[in-house]
Amino acid sequence: MRILVSLMLGWFAVTLTAGVAHAQSDPPRTPSQWMLPPGPPHDGIPLERTNPGHLGPGPVEPRPRPAIALPLPPPYTLPRIVYAFAQPATRMMVYSKALSAACRRGRFIQRINLLYRAFGPKESPLGVAYGTWAINLVDPDRQRQMGEVYFFDRQDTGLCAVYTAQQTALLPWYYGPGGGYGRTPAGTPPGAAPAAVPKTP
Repeated sequence: MRILVSLMLGWFAVTLTAGVAHAQSDPPRTPSQWMLPPGPPHDGIPLERTNPGHLGPGPVEPRPRPAIALPLPPPYTLPRIVYAFAQPATRMMVYSKALSAACRRGRFIQRINLLYRAFGPKESPLGVAYGTWAINLVDPDRQRQMGEVYFFDRQDTGLCAVYTAQQTALLPWYYGPGGGYGRTPAGTPPGAAPAAVPKTP
């Protein structure tokens, strides 16, 4: 029995030595020989799904958010004709260089463009603002004068032009309630002398 065991141990030692020598003398020739053969598939540990109910409700705001007001519609205005001239409008007024420059800078403009209108025969209307009752006039530099009427051409552009005239001189062409003398808006009032018309330089 002892002899058999000794023979088996000797054979195992010889085989192991030969294998090691063969491995050292004959290295792998391709990278695939270094790779381990694929083993059986491994599913791993299954993941456990958490219960969303254990999280509970989220944080509650102590104060509700303020309500957002809806935007207001644009203001509705009804334009009104205040002067209807029997000749070109620019002949009835004087061009103001200083006020025109202020209009281009937004320092002398109508609050609502063309709310009050004036025009001559077959002309585009001009915007109108008054110096006495400056309801439709934006004038932060206080350039307006009492008794003057201001006419605006191409407001809100770089070509804005402002013309001036005396309100009393334009009464024969005033067209509106309490004036225009209602009956002849393009002429002079009956029984009155013609008003002095300012001349352009």
